[in-house]
Amino acid sequence: MTRRTPVLAIATLAVIGASYVRWSPHPSGSADTARPDAAALLQSANVGRTEVTRLIGAFEVQVARQPTAAGYKFLAQLYLDRGRLTGDVATYGQAHTALDRAAELAPADRETDTLLAAVLATTHDFAGAAAGARAVIADNPHDLGAAAVLGDAQLELGDYDGATTTYKRLAADSPDAAAVLVRQARLAFLTAHVDDARTLAKRAKDQASASAFAGVALAFYSTFQGQIEHDTGHYAKAATYYRQALREAPGYYIALAGLARELAAEGRVSAAIDEYRHAIEVVPQPDAVAALGDLYRLRHDDANARTQYDTVGAIATLAALNRQVYNRALVVYDADHDTNIDEAVRMAETELTVRHDIYGYDTYAWALYKAHRYDEAQAAATKALGLATPDARLLYHAGMIDAALGNDLSARDRLRHALAISPNFDPVNAPIARAALTTTERHLAGGTK
Repeated sequence: MTRRTPVLAIATLAVIGASYVRWSPHPSGSADTARPDAAALLQSANVGRTEVTRLIGAFEVQVARQPTAAGYKFLAQLYLDRGRLTGDVATYGQAHTALDRAAELAPADRETDTLLAAVLATTHDFAGAAAGARAVIADNPHDLGAAAVLGDAQLELGDYDGATTTYKRLAADSPDAAAVLVRQARLAFLTAHVDDARTLAKRAKDQASASAFAGVALAFYSTFQGQIEHDTGHYAKAATYYRQALREAPGYYIALAGLARELAAEGRVSAAIDEYRHAIEVVPQPDAVAALGDLYRLRHDDANARTQYDTVGAIATLAALNRQVYNRALVVYDADHDTNIDEAVRMAETELTVRHDIYGYDTYAWALYKAHRYDEAQAAATKALGLATPDARLLYHAGMIDAALGNDLSARDRLRHALAISPNFDPVNAPIARAALTTTERHLAGGTK
C-alpha cells in the first residue's frame, strides 16, 4: 500500500492543480480524428465514475456495519479516486474524514498518517502535509510515501533546497520509479533545466507504461509531457501528448483542457472552444472555464463569454475548501479580467504568509500590478523569477510591471524572452505582450530609458 502512495499523491496534486502542472506532428489527416467523439469521451469517464461510486457505496455500508481501520483506509482511497475522476473537492474532505476515523481505530498506523498527509497536500494545506509527513518519517525514515508527500509540500511551500534533498533521497531508494522521476522532472523544469526535465518526464512515462499503469494513472504522465512542450512553445507536440493521454484515459478532463489550450495557441479557436466545452462537461475547473470565456470574447460572443465568467465567479462563492484549492486560479482570473482587484491582492497576500513559492509571488505581483502598486509588484516579480524558470507568464508579468515603471530596457528583454519561449502562451495576454514590446522598443528607439 505504501508503494502506491507516491503515485496517488502526485496524481491527485496534478488534478487539483499544483504550481507547475496547471504542470511528433499531428497524426495524418484531421488533427482531431485521434480522439473519440465527445459522447464517447463522456461515456468512458462516466463508466469510471459509476464503478467508483458503486464501490464507495458498498464500503460505506460495510464500515457502518463493521468499522475497521483497513475499511476506512480503503474507503478513503476510493474517495481519492473519485476526486481524481470528478475534480469534486468535497470528496477530498470525505477522504479526510474517513482517514480520521481510521486513525481513531488504529492510532499507530503510519500508513493512515501518510495518506492523511497526502490528502492535506491535495487540498493545498501544504504546511499541514509537511508536518504530517515529517511525523511519519521521524518514526520510519524509510517511508517513501511520506517522503514523496514531504517533497511535494516543500516544493509548494517554496522550500526548493528541502525539496531537492527529499527528492534525492527518494531517487536513491527508488531510482526507476515513475513517481520519483516525474517529481525530478518537475523540479528540473522549475530550476531551468528543460532538457533534463524532458528526459526525466519521458523516463517517467516509460516506467509507468512498463509498470502496467492504466487510465488516469498513466495519462497523468502524458499530460505532464504535454505541459512541458506547451511551456516551451512546442504546441503541436504538446497536442500529441494530450491526445495520447486521451487514448489512455478517454474523458480525462485535464488532457481535454490541455488539448484545447494547444488548439488555441495554434489559432484554431473553434476547435479549442469545442475541446474546452468537452473538458468542462466532465469537470468545470475555473481556469478552463475562464479560458473558454476568453475564446468566446475573442469571437465577440459576449453572451457566452459572460456565462463562463459568471461561472468562475460562482466558484469563488463555494465552500472554503474549494476556495483554498482554487485560490490562485481565482486571483489570476480577477487580475487578468480587472475584477475584484482589492480582494485578489488580499487573497494572494494571505497565501504568501504560508506559501513562498515562485508562483505565489508571481500571482501576488500580477494582482499588485493591476492595483497599480508597481513598486511592490516589482519586488514580488523579482522573487518570482528567482529560479530563472522558463515560464512565459512569469516573464510577461515581470515585463509588464517593468513597463509600468518606465524600465523599458528590462521590459523589452523580459517581454522578448517570454515571447521567444512561448509566442502564443495565452490567446489574450500574448497579443498584449507583443503590443507592449512594440511600445517599449519604440520608446528605446526614441531615446526613452
